[in-house]
Amino acid sequence: MKIIKNRRFRLRIALVLPFVLQIAGIVGLVSYLSFRSGQKAVNDLAAQLRNELTARIEGELRKYLGRPHDFNQLNGAAFSENSFDMVNASNAKQFLTQIQISTFIDSSYCGDSQGQYLGASRLFYQGSATVAMSVSNQESDYNFYYYAMDSRGNRQQLLEKRRPYDPRKRPWYTAAIEAKRQIWSEVYLDFSGGLPTITASEPVYDSTGNILGVCAMDVVLLEDLRKFLASLAIGKTGHAFIMDRKGSMLSSSTNEPLTVGKGENAKLVMAIQSEEPVVRETAQYLQQHFGSFDRIERSQQGDYLLNGKRQFVQVSPLKDGKGIDWLIAVVIPEADFMAQIYENTQNTIVLVLIALLVALAIGILTARWITHPLLKLAEASQEVARGNLDQKVDAGSIKEVAIVADSFNSMTDKLKESVKALRLANEELENRVEIRTAELRKEKERSEQLLLNILPAKIADRLKRAESPTEHFEEVTILFADIVGFTSLSAQMEPMQLVAGLNQIFSAFDELTEKYGLEKIKTIGDAYMVVGGLPIASEDHARAIADMALEMQAYMKTIPNNLGNSLQIRIGINTGPVIAGVIGIKKFIYDLWGDAVNVASRMESHGKPGYIQVTETTYSHLKDLYVLEPRGTISIKGRGEMITYWLIGPKS
Repeated sequence: MKIIKNRRFRLRIALVLPFVLQIAGIVGLVSYLSFRSGQKAVNDLAAQLRNELTARIEGELRKYLGRPHDFNQLNGAAFSENSFDMVNASNAKQFLTQIQISTFIDSSYCGDSQGQYLGASRLFYQGSATVAMSVSNQESDYNFYYYAMDSRGNRQQLLEKRRPYDPRKRPWYTAAIEAKRQIWSEVYLDFSGGLPTITASEPVYDSTGNILGVCAMDVVLLEDLRKFLASLAIGKTGHAFIMDRKGSMLSSSTNEPLTVGKGENAKLVMAIQSEEPVVRETAQYLQQHFGSFDRIERSQQGDYLLNGKRQFVQVSPLKDGKGIDWLIAVVIPEADFMAQIYENTQNTIVLVLIALLVALAIGILTARWITHPLLKLAEASQEVARGNLDQKVDAGSIKEVAIVADSFNSMTDKLKESVKALRLANEELENRVEIRTAELRKEKERSEQLLLNILPAKIADRLKRAESPTEHFEEVTILFADIVGFTSLSAQMEPMQLVAGLNQIFSAFDELTEKYGLEKIKTIGDAYMVVGGLPIASEDHARAIADMALEMQAYMKTIPNNLGNSLQIRIGINTGPVIAGVIGIKKFIYDLWGDAVNVASRMESHGKPGYIQVTETTYSHLKDLYVLEPRGTISIKGRGEMITYWLIGPKS
């Protein structure tokens, strides 16, 4: 009952809570679905934006990387027609024009098979940038010289002298000769400026197929490409970067340096070691996700967490069949798109809280309006339960509550009438009870006198001295005996034969009862019950019962009887206090009651055929006079484990 009571709650809560929870649940669900829908739209938008940005970067790169090969074709055609003065280096107009047209081209040049070199290069000279003629021929003793040029590409004064230079030993020359086609070199750091540079080269042949030389162009990846990447609207804080298959940074929309070290120790920064967290974490994510940068064969999209914030990533390979094999990575933070959605979500939460507070206030007022008359009704009901029936409840303005209130008022009126009627009836009943009690007392006296007249003289004598027809005795010894297998035996015999056999056995038991001064209590079928110590108290009741039990056991082994041979009995004995007396009105039965009787019965039912089982209490009375063997413990229903013994016989 306590558990049920603790689970009860007030009607106000029952009225307000579901209403508030319903509002909160519906608004929360709508907000969640709206948020998820917005998030999906953001994911789709981010995917589209990544595709678009990657396509723009790839298109720009192909345009960026395609023009040098177009210029090489023009230069190769002029070279094969001897349009360049490789010997005197008197004219480099074509090279000058190409550099002026394309700001990302650092150098445009050709080298012939005799080791001569002519071109134009960007040069930082005396604090300013200029385009100088670069030569290496017999006149410069095959050293690398820079000359100033006029607007027509004619050689002017010498600007710088550098180390000996043989174009035939340069990677751009040998790679083009070996490939026999247009080719790109690997990315390297330019020896003059130390900037990431890549060279496009193309072999030049004469009409007979003999090699004349190689034309090439140096493309600096840093400035123009970085400006282009930085100019892209990659969300609000997104980034794009380009790296080769080794993971070296070639360009980036960030401002971080792309090289580390100085001079000959300078090298490209690895993307996974970038100073920019978004570049570094993206490169590490790609490397972990794909296992290696070499395994990225097609455009892929993914996402990862950076400082707990989701980053959308797209990586696409860029190949042109001429040696370019790069990766374009675009990274856009989810927050760039979700900021408005997050703001809307926060606004929604605020509105939901306001709505909940308003709903809660309205609900409390409504609940108060409804529950106030009900509380009055409950208080009146409690007063009625205490016995104060003079209670009236105001019906109020709510129809249903008014019906309950009217019913309550009607109920109290009827209760008062009923209580009055019950009081009168109770007085009448008390009078009748007094009369009936007197009659029963007289009947009891007559029954007791009749009982004393029909009982044996010694029992009647005992009961006369007792204050009532039942009396408590301190201690007795009880014997239960039962014929083993009697049920199956009775099914095989005629009734008269069965009765004759039982009469023979029980008559012998009756003689033993009389012999040892015991009191037979009853027989039930094939069971026999006898007690020692009644009706006259005796200190030798346990010994008398033990002697009778041993003789009963011996008798069953020897006598011929009408029930057949080899009959055995189980005998159980217990000693303890009992209630003895007579029950019944029309038919009087002398009987015993108490736990000691039950235990004696269990001693018999838990025994063995041909054995006499006694309790530990009986054992304490017999141990000095008889041989008893421990049986161990047995389980008695309601008593648990009990120690019992087998009665073997008297000590010699």
